[in-house]
Amino acid sequence: MNEKNYGHWHLDYFCEETDYYTSATGFWNEEGSWEIYFNELEDAELYKLFDGQGYTIDKDFGVLLFKANDFDEAHDRFVKWVESVFLPLWEKK
Repeated sequence: MNEKNYGHWHLDYFCEETDYYTSATGFWNEEGSWEIYFNELEDAELYKLFDGQGYTIDKDFGVLLFKANDFDEAHDRFVKWVESVFLPLWEKK
């Protein structure tokens, strides 16, 4: 994939055991890397879960999870983030 000319792409997470699906979006930035945003919840839910957790929340794009150099790195990190950060936070709510 010619990543830097692509503009954006979607990262998917699916767990067959629970039939749970979610996604994030990666946007190419001027620094030459990808910014990965999670925006699968209503704004109020995003703020409730992530405000005060050290994340930047953009009103249009959602929660900035991390920056990555390529799709494979972003996908691996997103899957780990969903399983180790998001799902535990979501289950506590």
